Amino acid sequence: MLYELGMLFAIGGLIFKIFPPKKINGVYGYRTNTSMKNQDTWKVAQKYSANSMIILGIVCIVLGFILNQLIKNVNIGYQGIIVLIGVIAMLILDEVHLKKVFNKDGSRK
Repeated sequence: MLYELGMLFAIGGLIFKIFPPKKINGVYGYRTNTSMKNQDTWKVAQKYSANSMIILGIVCIVLGFILNQLIKNVNIGYQGIIVLIGVIAMLILDEVHLKKVFNKDGSRK
C-alpha cells in the first residue's frame, strides 16, 4: 500500500507540475485559504505543492520498499498512519512556505 500510494503521490505531483491549474478554482490544485487569496499566492502554492507532493511520493516509495524488505507483512494500518503523517507534514510545510513568502492579506513580503 505504501509503495502504491507513493507512486500515486509522485505521479500526481508530476501532473500538477506539468499541468498546474492556471486560475483559482475549487476543484483542481492545492486549495487552502492562503493559496486562494489571489493569483500570485495561487501560482506559488501550485508550484511548491507539486514539488512537495513529488517528494512525499518518493519518500513513501522508498519507505515502502525498505519496510517490505525488513518486515514482510507490514500492517496496512501502520502504512496508513505513515501516509497520513506524510500528508499532514506536507500541508504544514506548504503553508509555512506561503506564510514566509506572503503577508496575511496575500501581498508579498
